[in-house]
Amino acid sequence: MSLSGLDYVEDDDELMKAIALSLQDSAGASCLTHNERKKNAEDTGRQKRKKSFTSRVQMTEDELVIHFYQFDESGKGGITVRDLQKIALAHDFMWTDEELADMIRCFDGDGDGMLNLDDFRKIISRCNMLRGSDTS
Repeated sequence: MSLSGLDYVEDDDELMKAIALSLQDSAGASCLTHNERKKNAEDTGRQKRKKSFTSRVQMTEDELVIHFYQFDESGKGGITVRDLQKIALAHDFMWTDEELADMIRCFDGDGDGMLNLDDFRKIISRCNMLRGSDTS
């Protein structure tokens, strides 16, 4: 698959937007404050269940691995807060250091302070960005 530089950057932008949406909408109760959990519990009866969406950006497993290692600029085998800071800056996202640390904490499966490839794969699957992924 050959991508032009413009297509490639657009995919990165869309990937970051989808990750941001995933963090906002479906990070899970462990990432919410007490007041947010209480409000969500109150709203549950009033809201219709959200429909599953499929991102317009779809990637293969190979492309997922390529994106992971592009984000892991230090080559340590995981995406760190510092990596997220660089990505956010490059794509004009205005996240605080605390929000970036929360992103790691919410999805860090082994508690090492980094997002490994499996953690990243779960985020991409949750965003319905993995080609053939039915996970929500």
